[in-house]
Amino acid sequence: MNSINSILLLIFCGITSIALLTTLGLLLPGKVERIRETLEGHFVRSFVIGLIVLGLSFAVLALLGYLINLPILQTMASEKVTYLYAVHGLVRVLLTLLLLLIGLSLISISALGLSALSASLGQRIQSTRLAKRANFNGAILLVLSGLTPFLGWFIFTPVAICIGFGSTVQVLFPPKATPKVVN
Repeated sequence: MNSINSILLLIFCGITSIALLTTLGLLLPGKVERIRETLEGHFVRSFVIGLIVLGLSFAVLALLGYLINLPILQTMASEKVTYLYAVHGLVRVLLTLLLLLIGLSLISISALGLSALSASLGQRIQSTRLAKRANFNGAILLVLSGLTPFLGWFIFTPVAICIGFGSTVQVLFPPKATPKVVN
């Protein structure tokens, strides 16, 4: 019975992931198209940027998780000093909210990048058909590739997330143009 529940959960997660990637492409077509254009010729650059930014982001998340459960704060708060107990509770709440905010922003940026990656894959599959159908087919290909045991779980999915995240970061934070000096 437990394995049936796991299979149903896997199917449900796959269907909802396909729906999310397709819906993002339909709701934010301009943003997804800009990210897809950035992604098209620069997969390696997008991967490296995504890997660096995601690595730093996860380090910040780990640091915040450690600070929430900092033993010194818990020891000071257990002394029943009223103001320390109140400050400890407030600090934990603020750090937890910051942790959730950073985590949700990472997820939303990754979802935008994955939507652009699925649009790119869909256009490579079907260059003559409608763009919306191509986005859907690309989302199906992307999700099913990520659900492939072991290779999809541990290699394809992290690489796809890094590529999507890196291309989104490049669009959201473009490099500043250097001013040209005219003599």
